[in-house]
Amino acid sequence: MEKIQDQGTECHEVCEIEGVHCAECAERIEKVLSTLEGVTRSEVNFAAKALTIDYDKEKVSIDEIKETAKKIGYNLRLHEKPNLETKKYVLDILRIGFIGFLMFVSWANLLPSYMGYDASLVAVVVGAYPILKDAFFSLRARKIEVSVFISIALVATVILREFLSAAAITFFVLTAWFVEEFTVDKSRRAIQEIFEIAPKNALVLREGKESLLPIEEIKTGDIVIVKSGEKIPVDGRIISGQALVNQAAITGESLSVEKGVGDPVFAGTISEVGVIQIRVEKTGGDTTIGRIIRMVEEAQEGKAAIQKVADRFTTYFTPLVLAISFLTFLLTNSIITAVTVLVVACPCAVALATPLAVVATIGKSSKRGALIKGGNYLEALGRVNIIAMDKTGTLTMNRPQVIDIKGFDGHSEEEIIRLAAIAEKRSEHPLAIAIMKRAEKQGITVPAPEESEIIRGKGIIVKSNGRKIILGNMELMRNNNVKISSGVKRYMWEREEEGKTALLISHDGHICGVITVADTPRYKSRETIAELKKLGVKTIMLTGDNPRTAKAIANQLGLDEVIAEMLPEEKAKKIKELEDSGKRVAMVGDGINDAPALAQATVGIAMGAAGTAAAMEAANIVLMADDLAKIPEIIQAGKKTLRTIKQNITIGILFNIIGVGLAAFGFLTPFLAAVAHFLPDLVVSLNSSKLII
Repeated sequence: MEKIQDQGTECHEVCEIEGVHCAECAERIEKVLSTLEGVTRSEVNFAAKALTIDYDKEKVSIDEIKETAKKIGYNLRLHEKPNLETKKYVLDILRIGFIGFLMFVSWANLLPSYMGYDASLVAVVVGAYPILKDAFFSLRARKIEVSVFISIALVATVILREFLSAAAITFFVLTAWFVEEFTVDKSRRAIQEIFEIAPKNALVLREGKESLLPIEEIKTGDIVIVKSGEKIPVDGRIISGQALVNQAAITGESLSVEKGVGDPVFAGTISEVGVIQIRVEKTGGDTTIGRIIRMVEEAQEGKAAIQKVADRFTTYFTPLVLAISFLTFLLTNSIITAVTVLVVACPCAVALATPLAVVATIGKSSKRGALIKGGNYLEALGRVNIIAMDKTGTLTMNRPQVIDIKGFDGHSEEEIIRLAAIAEKRSEHPLAIAIMKRAEKQGITVPAPEESEIIRGKGIIVKSNGRKIILGNMELMRNNNVKISSGVKRYMWEREEEGKTALLISHDGHICGVITVADTPRYKSRETIAELKKLGVKTIMLTGDNPRTAKAIANQLGLDEVIAEMLPEEKAKKIKELEDSGKRVAMVGDGINDAPALAQATVGIAMGAAGTAAAMEAANIVLMADDLAKIPEIIQAGKKTLRTIKQNITIGILFNIIGVGLAAFGFLTPFLAAVAHFLPDLVVSLNSSKLII
């Protein structure tokens, strides 16, 4: 059990549940726990075997919650990592195999008749316990579930001496439960592997001595030694040595990265070659991998909206089946036919349809460096038809360089770059960094300005030695009554039409020159845009840059539309307009400057969030690496998952409706009904398994 939040008397817990074998178990737990005084939220994700519960600890204790769950057949345990219960699988397989063997012996008449009956009856006795037990807890929770139907059918067939039918019901129901549980656990394996990424111990250097310590004992500021082939246990910076680091566990990137003194490293990554010393900055749950684990856990709480379809079906289907069975008995006076109706019903396949697909995709995506924060966002991703992207840092590398300096009215290149550097001295904007690097390269001394004012989206105004310096776009110059000649305008337009950014510099109200800065499009950005178009997604650039530069970049990359000179709140407004017109919009940004647009979008996607807590919190989907190619990949995953969910729900509903209809009209025997009960579970499980591969 992991306590995610504790504010005053309000607590928020995520627990792993032992004993859950079907979707109806989840409904039972939710219903019973929600009746406890002080519990404000009780939500179970069957595919994740996770309970999310909010409660007031002054009104109800966690021990009372655990005891209540135990009374209806479930244990809440420490949620340290998924428990896949391998030993239990062995016992289940042995029991099902033994029941199947006895059933076959009876069916094939391999023993005398009385022995055959005994074999079938033994099969029922061996296998019926978990079914009857589940039915008991269901009734104790005041819920009529499928296990109750099956128990009625078992008792009725045994009383009627239909031992082979009873054995078949037992065999196929237990097999269906096993397939459900096995497929669910298989889909969770990717999530389990995340829990095992970070090492449990680290080699720490203290007072000149090396000692192997548990991660819990390592503190911020400690020095950790990592040798070739070892996992890095903490987040920090290298203070000695060099290494080739494999960051696949965090970013999903297959290529290793060279790291040296001053470079950041993350827990869970591997030093493939080289010995390094790391000064610890974050440990345990505060590390990037710790946040990833927490987000993956929390992602399993959110249900996809399409789950409501399945929930409505199972809510009404179960009492409807009971009514149909009773009506069938009244019309046919046949207990066997009525029992067959109860046996064939399998709403679990419908309930399983969504969570199984969602957990499989979330787990697989997390291993590939894409954190999807819930089934609702995964479903929304599958419905996206427009993707809006910021230019700087998303479509381009966000590493601009000064490529040209043009002086006017006799001003030298050195003078222009010096004035620009004074203006940008205190700024951390990427363009400012590019200008400061150029000034440093030319050996120019740059004094700090006395005053400075940033004009958002336009530029900066400073005072140095009492004289005004303005650096920015044409609008900023016009707003400050600085005249721009036609020659200067023409020069700027030419640079902007090449996809470059042209910055005007004025001194005491007169234009001195133009600094041209260029950024490089990201690797395979054009191919990424082409892939998005193949998926039927329209691409739009939303940028604060000028229209000519933005359009030139958009044309290079093949985007469908570009909207320029937009402030952050204007981007959010544009996205709202698109959504109001019926579009489903995904916004891709850096997670910080684009926060309003990310929040407004149907799905907000933050890129390059490894090590950046703000970016990881800002978006619905977090891409740990600066890899544009991940975007069509996750959209395709969303569409594939949504398609699989729809297929699963359709399969489950059709099997149940057709099966109940055939049973009610006497076309099915209890044996065939048991087979039909098992089939939708098998088909849904196999269909969802393709998402894991």
